[in-house]
Amino acid sequence: MKRNAYPFCRLALLMLALSQGLTAQRYREGDLVENFSLVNRATNLPVSLADFEGKIVFLEWFAYWCPFCQAAAEQVETGIVDYYKSRNGNAHGVPVMHVGINLEGGNEPLSQQFINRFGMELVLNDFDASLANRFQPGGQPIFAIINGTANASSHQQWELVYSRLGYGDTTHPITEFRNAIDSVQAAPQVEPPFIEANPQPARIGTGSTLTLSVSAIGQDLSYQWSKDGSPIANETNAQLQIPTSTEADSGSYSVQVSNAGGQVTSAPAELEVVRSLADFLSDAGLSGHDLAPEADPDRDGFPNALEYLAQSHPNSFSQRPNARLEVIEVDKIPTIRIQFESSSDTIGYRLAAHFWSYPASAGNATQPLPLGSNTLIAQAIPSGAKTYLARLAAIPTP
Repeated sequence: MKRNAYPFCRLALLMLALSQGLTAQRYREGDLVENFSLVNRATNLPVSLADFEGKIVFLEWFAYWCPFCQAAAEQVETGIVDYYKSRNGNAHGVPVMHVGINLEGGNEPLSQQFINRFGMELVLNDFDASLANRFQPGGQPIFAIINGTANASSHQQWELVYSRLGYGDTTHPITEFRNAIDSVQAAPQVEPPFIEANPQPARIGTGSTLTLSVSAIGQDLSYQWSKDGSPIANETNAQLQIPTSTEADSGSYSVQVSNAGGQVTSAPAELEVVRSLADFLSDAGLSGHDLAPEADPDRDGFPNALEYLAQSHPNSFSQRPNARLEVIEVDKIPTIRIQFESSSDTIGYRLAAHFWSYPASAGNATQPLPLGSNTLIAQAIPSGAKTYLARLAAIPTP
């Protein structure tokens, strides 16, 4: 007999441990309720607790044959469902969602009669009481009130605000339910962001570093930059830095600024990245001293900077800029006319014409020329000048 007692003791201890484990898993007020999923009896589709985010969730377990469930359902319909529907939420404006949960799977027609009688709009099935047992040890009706509102000052999201088993009193429970529901405060009202300075368009040369920035007003702001409408990975700050830019960085940039109150998108900033003089010369195979803007490695009379403005080839004598200088007569006045085909796909330099007269006179001048497909300038030769010189040059832009 003594030997047989030990297995019995071990079994009793095991059962006690299991019982304590199950008890520890039961929710108490103040606990956070884990997300669960039950089947919607009307659609046969799963419904989860997370579907009710932003609302106060009122769960009501019932069985059609239970007289206390019948008494409760009638009171809840008018005292809770209709009451808060007519008020557009609780005392703080938080919407209230009633969810009926059917415990009885044995007689569906009678369960449906119960549902229809008390006007339950959403009913889930919990036939094995697996969810009900997390709230109460057994029996019915069972009630649970859960806060689904994030950032509420009164409760955490998914906190169990109230739980009750039974409905012996048909007056005070409704008051308790309302007190619990009205104790949930709405999340603080957050104003949506306001953009006071949009990112600015830019035109830069390859190899440059550019920083786009936005200035916004608001609480707890987050940012997401996009290029040509597609989000840029990991660019979630008020500034977007583009280091060592390439022509592939050209595009339309915008940033979405958001917080709990909403979101707003900046005006687009167009970025144009143009091949720089340095990359133009490097792509032509030049190196060393031949990379200088004033160098003329192909000995065609046009320095590198002028070849860049014309987008000709700085390392090929046969591919020179299309330029022409001639002396013509305009209103019987000798005039120098300069024609130069330049490209707008350049940056950092502009075309200039230099004129000198000898002896020196007021005709000495340097005239910057606008870039275009066919730049043309005419300069009258000062009277009395024995010698008059003209030269094209590429000068850095300020």
